[in-house]
Amino acid sequence: MLEIGTQTHPLPHQDALYILLHRNQVLVESDNQFLTPFTHFQPNSKMSAIYCGQWLGQDIFVCRFESIPKGFSEIGLRELLFLQDQHNYILLSRAHQLSTWDRDHQFCGRCGSPMKEKHAAEHTKICPSCNLRHYPRISPCVIISIRKDDQILLARGPQAPKGKFSNIAGFVEAGETLEQAVAREIREEVGLEVTNIRYVSSQPWSFPHQLMAGFFADYDSGEITPAAGEIEEANWYPIDNLPHIPNSATISGQLINQHIEHIRDTKTP
Repeated sequence: MLEIGTQTHPLPHQDALYILLHRNQVLVESDNQFLTPFTHFQPNSKMSAIYCGQWLGQDIFVCRFESIPKGFSEIGLRELLFLQDQHNYILLSRAHQLSTWDRDHQFCGRCGSPMKEKHAAEHTKICPSCNLRHYPRISPCVIISIRKDDQILLARGPQAPKGKFSNIAGFVEAGETLEQAVAREIREEVGLEVTNIRYVSSQPWSFPHQLMAGFFADYDSGEITPAAGEIEEANWYPIDNLPHIPNSATISGQLINQHIEHIRDTKTP
């Protein structure tokens, strides 16, 4: 279990474990092992180690390399995440998001001054010229499993392979509640109105910095009308005859499976 804590962040040291990144890939040793001891790689001044927290009593840092160190191979973050349990999933997601924040905030977004120093106990960079604080970006999104009788709505976007379906999802707009975002996204993407919107769970989705908030909703009215450019196809599917759905490591897959269980539990005999 990852302990984030509020203490002063330690400097990198030889007793810590390290998560190594190259571009947007994770560097692993044998058996896709991504937690690397200090003695297994050659540190350098450009690796920009970021403290992530403590994992089973050990400090964890994430580093970004410009080239692949000897003895390591690359694996995509998405592929590696799908192989993890929930605790490792959270650790990898946090590490990738913190490293992305450090890489993308080299200069102040207000005045353009270089930002080379990090806060000692928080993940924030403070501009030395205008004092603007730059925290890791977190972009809230909603993702919804929609029920109509004993069916759920599944859709496929333009980037998804044919035959692979998922839930309706989208970013939360400024000044909008999560529930308002749920209703708006469903209306915009498939032309339906829903009711009984209720929160289920959440999950970080580090591509690059989303926080997915999962909901259930019930169909109220309307006919499925896929939004051009957003949805290639969408249909109601009986819970006992679903198409290909997302991996259960993702919140999308988890929502679908939980909703199916809920529908079966509440089904009238």
